[in-house]
Amino acid sequence: MKDVYTNLMKVYTRKGDSGETGLFGGSRIAKDSIKVEAYGSIDEAAAFIGEARAIIKDEKVKNILHKIQEKFLVIGAHLASDSNGINKLKESIEESDIVELEKIIDEYSKTLLPLYKFIISGDNRESATLHVARTVVRRSERRIVTLKERENIDPKLLKYVNRVSDVLFVLSRVVEDDATVKSISEAIINTLNSNEKKLNLESAKKIVEAGEKKAKELGLDFVLTVVNKEGHLILEEKMDNAIFASIDIAFKKAYTAAALKIDTVNLTELTKPTGSLYGLQNDSRYIIFGGGFLLRVNGEIVGAIGVSGGTVEQDMEVAKACVEAFDKM
Repeated sequence: MKDVYTNLMKVYTRKGDSGETGLFGGSRIAKDSIKVEAYGSIDEAAAFIGEARAIIKDEKVKNILHKIQEKFLVIGAHLASDSNGINKLKESIEESDIVELEKIIDEYSKTLLPLYKFIISGDNRESATLHVARTVVRRSERRIVTLKERENIDPKLLKYVNRVSDVLFVLSRVVEDDATVKSISEAIINTLNSNEKKLNLESAKKIVEAGEKKAKELGLDFVLTVVNKEGHLILEEKMDNAIFASIDIAFKKAYTAAALKIDTVNLTELTKPTGSLYGLQNDSRYIIFGGGFLLRVNGEIVGAIGVSGGTVEQDMEVAKACVEAFDKM
């Protein structure tokens, strides 16, 4: 089977080096004429619409933009033709094409959020590119109006271009509204997720249960205390053989972590003579060794757990089991 090659025209022809260009139909015209400006603006508008289509994710919107680009090729061909060329063109803009755009405008306008002020584009990239395309289409419309004063232009071309700018305005709002709704939905979901995982008596019991399970693995009895982010007691659990002194120590560990917003194991270095919290060890309200850990939801401190009953390392091991249980809720 022979290879098939596409014979492409040369990009350069040298025919325009004198500042003129050829129209479809055979005549030549200056490149700075309003006719060239008109179909050049349509070409530019189609390119900007293509840029918007390249980044927009909504397939329905992408298809609308692609259809407009196809119609702009037709409009460009009409504008780039002389009277002889116009008669040779096979495609044109029909009234049905304009009606189709109006249906798009009506359909999407029903779903738009209320608009109370002038739009300043830039909050959403998809919307911003549509606004740029819209303004270029508006400029194209102005160029066609000027051309219409000098030669016969099919009024449907101008009407179609006018409707396209309206479609782009509506679509820019559609993609921006979609982004806004998505952002609000995500915020609501995050709030709901945060509310589902909160520190209360029920979740405190589950935390303590995890700690007691770890304590049994160690073969020791502990006191486990859960406080909220202000350091107020939510739950205190003393295992059967835990010493009474551990009750006060466990609470102070939890309180220290919540009040100072730091796990108590990190206070050991900070309260040394060279540390930033030196002297805190003399305050009876605080415990400066391990066993008090912060509890967080989405990075936000919601409370703390304090454990006492074994060595510092054993207290920390049980406390970490409590934190891990809370993180998994």
